[in-house]
Amino acid sequence: MKNLNFKFLIGLGLFCILAAIANNLRAPEGKSVEWIGGQEIREKTQ
Repeated sequence: MKNLNFKFLIGLGLFCILAAIANNLRAPEGKSVEWIGGQEIREKTQ
């Protein structure tokens, strides 16, 4: 546990968050995700 570098883990987490935001911004309109409010829930079709 002493060898675990918490600064590196926090930096890695921040990098993942920034990469997810950048990926969402460059995704086509139909495939991007709304971050606040989530995705729309559609009715099941039978």
